[in-house]
Amino acid sequence: MLQSTLSLALGVLAAASLCPAQVTATYATYGTGCPGTGVGLGATQVLPAAANSAWGSGNAIPFGWTPNRYQQIFLGSELPNAFTMAALSLRQTHTGPVAHNFAVDLEIRVGYTTRWSGTMSTTFASNWDAGAPTLVLPRTVVNFPDQLLTYPQTFTQMLLTIPWTTTFDWVPQAGRNLMIEIVVHGNSYGSGIYGYPLDNLSGTASLWGTPASATVGNGGPVRGFGPVMGFVAQTQTAVPQLWSDDTPQIGNQLRVRVAQTPPAALVLMLLGVSANSWGGHPLPFDLGGYGAPGCDLLLDPFDTQFRVANAGGATNLQYNIPNNIYALGLHLYNQAFVLDPPVNALGVVTTNGGVGLIGNQ
Repeated sequence: MLQSTLSLALGVLAAASLCPAQVTATYATYGTGCPGTGVGLGATQVLPAAANSAWGSGNAIPFGWTPNRYQQIFLGSELPNAFTMAALSLRQTHTGPVAHNFAVDLEIRVGYTTRWSGTMSTTFASNWDAGAPTLVLPRTVVNFPDQLLTYPQTFTQMLLTIPWTTTFDWVPQAGRNLMIEIVVHGNSYGSGIYGYPLDNLSGTASLWGTPASATVGNGGPVRGFGPVMGFVAQTQTAVPQLWSDDTPQIGNQLRVRVAQTPPAALVLMLLGVSANSWGGHPLPFDLGGYGAPGCDLLLDPFDTQFRVANAGGATNLQYNIPNNIYALGLHLYNQAFVLDPPVNALGVVTTNGGVGLIGNQ
């Protein structure tokens, strides 16, 4: 049923359009959702503190480097409040070349140390002197996106966020600092040095060594700078998120994903071919008048399907893109409405939107 509905809608739109011979399919998110009662990612604490009011310079270590082991320390005094960390964010440099996407094979540990720039050891294990670290992200491949052509526009604008599989509870204590260890096992650039500069700033201390199994730094002193990092707090009032790891190619499938909903929530998946107007109303349309203040409808839906989120607050829906060359160059729009009765009078919160350009490559 969905296949025929989608084919009909695209056929009507494509009837008067020219069909380019070759189109690169894309998928991106747009707009914002509104907070519900799901568990997810909340506010970001940007460190070092100086990064909240200054840009640094670009450096590729550790993520854009050959296999290496890397440690970085942040002053505990810059994290005065206890919170649960659930992800790491990174900021693009504000100057210099712009890099394309690549993938990094890495793992991340987080924990406490009493060391700082003058006392940080060049022996990696010695720096964990305030308890064993927590493996927040076991070895996995992380996709780093294309960097922004316009550079970040605000100090809080991060390039990418890496969710962790295990959270870390930061509890401030006098004389105790925060340390993160990143082990890079390889990358999609043949495990060589890849020019992917991230914003680096002083006000922190770092150490790196090669290869990934290094036990000491590579003969150099501790550095007084390192990547700007955002430590993302876990929240109980998460904004549900929609995205896709696929692109809509004719004759193929597009899986649209939703996360950060309440466990087992009912999710209404919306699909449309227009984000201009709905029922004569311009989009986005504020749902405040229906009892959901701060939530917007972002598209004109022609297809709706229900899904039930799993215990982790996630679900997905797979669409079949018709094998019709006249659909090339057309757009598909997605959004989801999540049943969340405690939040507002309507009992619904919304995700951000997704937009796909249909292509054949």
